[in-house]
Formats: sequence, C-alpha cells, structure tokens
Amino acid sequence: MTGMARWSPLSGVVFVAAWVIAIAITSGSPSSDDSDTSIVNYYNSSSHRSKDIIALFCVLIGLLFFIWFLSALRTRLARAEGKAGGLTAAAFGAGLVMTTLWFTAAAMFTASSVTRDDTNQFHLDPNTFRMLNDVGFDFWVGGTTIALVTVVATALLSLRAGLLPKWFAWLSFVVAATMLVAFFFIPIVIWLGWVLLVSILLAWKPADAPAMDAAT
Repeated sequence: MTGMARWSPLSGVVFVAAWVIAIAITSGSPSSDDSDTSIVNYYNSSSHRSKDIIALFCVLIGLLFFIWFLSALRTRLARAEGKAGGLTAAAFGAGLVMTTLWFTAAAMFTASSVTRDDTNQFHLDPNTFRMLNDVGFDFWVGGTTIALVTVVATALLSLRAGLLPKWFAWLSFVVAATMLVAFFFIPIVIWLGWVLLVSILLAWKPADAPAMDAAT
C-alpha cells in the first residue's frame, strides 16, 4: 500500500482544523437577535467583512479536504463491506450532500460581507441579514443531520467487519443520536470530533491490515 493511501484519511484532520479556524474567526459575528444598529455597524467595518471572507475560504478549503477524507473512508468501507456496497454508498452519498449543504450555509452566513465588499451600491437591510443567517443555519443543521447516515453506516460496518474498534462503533451511534438535534450547535462540534477520530483511527490502521477484532 502506498503512503498516500495510508495517510489519506488524515485529510479529515485538515477539514476539522479549517472549520475550527472559520468558526473562531467569525465568533464575534452578529446574530439574528442583535439590534439593527449592531448589524449595520458590524458590516460597515471592512475588517469584519474581511474576516468573514477569510472564514468562507477556510470553509471551502476544509470541504475540499473533507471530500478527500470521504473518498478514503469510502475505499475502506467498500473493502470491509464487499460487493453489495449499500452501506458504503449511503455513507459516501450522505457525506457529499452534507458538503453541499454546509458550503451553501457558509455562503449565506457570509453573503452580507461578500456583497458589501463587492459593491458600494449595496445597502444592507438588517432583516435581509436575518433571513440569510437563519436560512443558512437551516442548511447547516440539515447537512449535519444528513451526515448521521455516514456515522451510522460506518458504525454498522465496523461492528460487522471490524473496520474500526467496537468501542468506537458503539460510540458512533451516540454521536448519530446527538446529530438529530443539531440545531443546538453542540452536536455539530461532536460530529467534527467524530471525523477527527475516524481520520486518526483509519490512518493508524493500514488498509491492508486484518480487520480489527470485534472485541477491541
């Protein structure tokens, strides 16, 4: 097995790091509950707009690495599942849908900054911001909820074929349950932690190694 195939799962670590940076950069962004004045003043600041745009690029870079991670995960899942591939297809498809929805969410979150920087003709209506922000959050929550299919499929194949340790497979079901209430935000952080652990566990175990003992 080539070194590239061995270490490809670690692209998930880059994905998580990029998203953590994006979230940290935008931590001071206004919310839909803020006053009209606070919202307008925030987007009148070029430094604030620049932070939002940088965060958007961090998200894009992160998702590029997530697709790479997802491809590596698909290869391992297919190897564990064999010819049928139903769980593998479900895991990969859900991950791609999540990627689309998360980038759409990020684009909506940062649309006010991007448009304000693009043209001086744009005058921000705080209610426009609130609508974009709330719809973006809906996309983000939807993407995270759909990604639970990836988590469950990986857990099932780990229990069946020993792809990942048994303890992690059972923990994955708990992670998936929290993703049903992703609107609380914390489950999104838990999902990122799951990706981080899967990346490390898959990189630690060579693809051509025997399946992990189900009792592990």
